[in-house]
Amino acid sequence: MTEPTDNRPRPSGGSLPKYRQVEEDLRYRILSGQWKQGDQIPTEAELCLQYDVSRITIRRAIQNLAMEGYLYSLSGKGTFVGEWEAHAVESPMLRSFTNEMHDLGYRAVTASVELDLAHADARLAAVLDIAPGDRVVELRRVRAIQSGAIIAYSINSYPYSHEFSADPKDYFGSLYGYLQQFGIYFTSAREYLEATLPPVEVAQRLQLEPVEPVLKSVKVSRNASRTFAEHNVCYYVGSRYRYYITH
Repeated sequence: MTEPTDNRPRPSGGSLPKYRQVEEDLRYRILSGQWKQGDQIPTEAELCLQYDVSRITIRRAIQNLAMEGYLYSLSGKGTFVGEWEAHAVESPMLRSFTNEMHDLGYRAVTASVELDLAHADARLAAVLDIAPGDRVVELRRVRAIQSGAIIAYSINSYPYSHEFSADPKDYFGSLYGYLQQFGIYFTSAREYLEATLPPVEVAQRLQLEPVEPVLKSVKVSRNASRTFAEHNVCYYVGSRYRYYITH
């Protein structure tokens, strides 16, 4: 079991410029619900200390998010969270990677599985509606199709139960299908997508060059009673994956 030792926000995606790394992390804090609409965010000086970057870097990240509608500034008062709901996709019909590949005519396979039991830091706890320090399952899987072509690297986090297996071998199939054995059915999700460069670890898992773009999905799924949530970050190989939306 691993223990979190530092809960400070950290820019993700070391291949990106610093302002993009900060921008991505600020966007995540908004879309995950850590910062809610109307909340005042930390000052530029405070963010400089949190992310260990210059004021110019922070200002550029904030300006980009303001242009997208995530943030707005009031003279003499500070910067606040805007109507971010307009930038998220609420989906009542959820499909697992296995079902998604099946619908496209492929058989999904799992190339590798790593499973850890950890304690939720404050950020993950807020997303999953649990207490900081509660135990969570962290599942990291490389997903492919029957031809062997790697499609995605997925990181799933959800509250731990003693009923859940701690053996990685039990997670080579559909995670949604596995959780249904315990009466857990996801009925809605909030998700956002962005094209980005992969962090070093992700590029290695996907067998990509660090300069090859990926499609990053960040999703929080919940059951009907909203008593169980799952957080998923999935990186798709941009040249092998297409995201379809049906209206």
